[in-house]
Amino acid sequence: MDIKAIAHLGRFREIVATLIKYGFDDIVDRLEIPGRKYLEKIHVHDTHLSTWERMRKVLEDLGPTFIKCGQILSQRADLLPKELLDELRKLQDDVPPESFSEIRKVIEDSFQAPLDTIFSHFDEVPLAAASLAQVHKARLLESGQEVAVKVQRPDIVDTIKNDMDILEKIAVRLDGRIESFKVYNLPDLVKRIRKLMLQELNFVREMRTMQIVRTTVQNEVGIEVPEAYPDYCTNVVITMELARGSKMKDVDIASLKNRATMAKRGLFLSLRQVLEYGFFHADPHPGNFLIDEDENLILLDWGMVGRLTDKVRFELVDLISAVVENDVEIITDILLGFTIGHEKINRDILQNEVLEVVSLFTRMPIKEVNLGQLLLEMTSILRAHGRILTTDLSIMIKALITAEGTAKMLYPDLDVIKEAEPLVKKLSRSRFSLTNILKAINRNIRHIFRFQHEFPRQALGIISKLDRGELVIRFRHENLEDMQATMERVVNRLVVGIITGTLFLGSSIVILADTGPKLLGYPTLGVIGYIIGFFLALRLIIAMVRSRRR
Repeated sequence: MDIKAIAHLGRFREIVATLIKYGFDDIVDRLEIPGRKYLEKIHVHDTHLSTWERMRKVLEDLGPTFIKCGQILSQRADLLPKELLDELRKLQDDVPPESFSEIRKVIEDSFQAPLDTIFSHFDEVPLAAASLAQVHKARLLESGQEVAVKVQRPDIVDTIKNDMDILEKIAVRLDGRIESFKVYNLPDLVKRIRKLMLQELNFVREMRTMQIVRTTVQNEVGIEVPEAYPDYCTNVVITMELARGSKMKDVDIASLKNRATMAKRGLFLSLRQVLEYGFFHADPHPGNFLIDEDENLILLDWGMVGRLTDKVRFELVDLISAVVENDVEIITDILLGFTIGHEKINRDILQNEVLEVVSLFTRMPIKEVNLGQLLLEMTSILRAHGRILTTDLSIMIKALITAEGTAKMLYPDLDVIKEAEPLVKKLSRSRFSLTNILKAINRNIRHIFRFQHEFPRQALGIISKLDRGELVIRFRHENLEDMQATMERVVNRLVVGIITGTLFLGSSIVILADTGPKLLGYPTLGVIGYIIGFFLALRLIIAMVRSRRR
């Protein structure tokens, strides 16, 4: 379905009319939609506003889907200019609540049972109402437990899917017609936003996330996550423990007795989630923290979380260490590994710009250091070079900035580096533990076996195409003078890797056979094979690391 096919849809016309209303005629012109003359009659509104303010107004006027898009994009500080981010952060999704009859219908349809057979009491007036869902206080009939019930608005999933379908078509059209938009890869960006929004609307997923996080923080003093009750949860309803406390943004901070301790606990938890668990709250702002009578921190709203692979977590640890050590080459290497994009980068210029940021960082008083802000400044440099972060990493940076800001709101003199240092050292040591090294060796051996299995089939396929005259090789003359040396290095490393893997495999077979003369209780031939294989692997790793740093 293209633009012409959806142009007759009322919702599409509403989107276009809103763009024109706020003066974005140039974008509408690029869409080349039918009926443009009719749209010219629309009165342009609030022309005195800045471009960024008008963009926020467009999102607010278009409702839940677009407000949520704006809130998600407000986490992309690596992607958008500061002025737009400031406007997007003003977006509020507090809206009038749905009528109780509609909410009752959603619950009863979801559980296939009357409301009064589940709850002995259910407050008709919600505790809070947002664009996607609202929360009601209730009491379970069976146990008498007071609970909070989060209920999706009727038909919100269909509304979001329809809006995102239209946005995807618009993104494809604009991406191909506005050169300056290409760096953002609008079609891919819209798909990622769609995925995040639908994940947030999967309440079973949020319930399981709460269970996982609750398990990870059960030994953390002063940190709590409400308990979810799976028997009373569905895709559109979450029933959870009623958290008692005040939102941090509404609390008189000066009246708290243990501000420093609370700030350290909250920050340390955020750092652990990112660096140790690789599973973190995507928006730890003051509105998502409650403070109870005992000054415990209660974490709410787990609809949106970020995830990082082990590889990324270890590289983040390396990045923090390299920043402390002022090793700009390592910082640049890791940052480039975090990004996506096809733009060719002048590495010397990029490295000098990174050096400038790191130098300013090292001159700051230690208590003023903000790790998230430092990462943000570095990613802004990358964006200027045509590279952007992956979604989870950009969300992580925003989450880290928010967590640090929340912690410093509680205790302005908080030393972020001092709080992070023990965790970074612990994770650095664990990375090179015997268990992790053996896992890495095992993983590499599996890759070698897979290569050994697939290579003959792939080689035969190439030879068959060659025999039939179907093999086509295309060359582009670019740095051809370096190709021979590069190919030689690649082939040499490939051969050494295959020999190393074969040595490990053959030695394992000899040791399992337990034959021949013994050395230290094991077959001598097998032990020698392991030693040679180890040194070959070590030599190969050293060569690869040196090559990466050049």
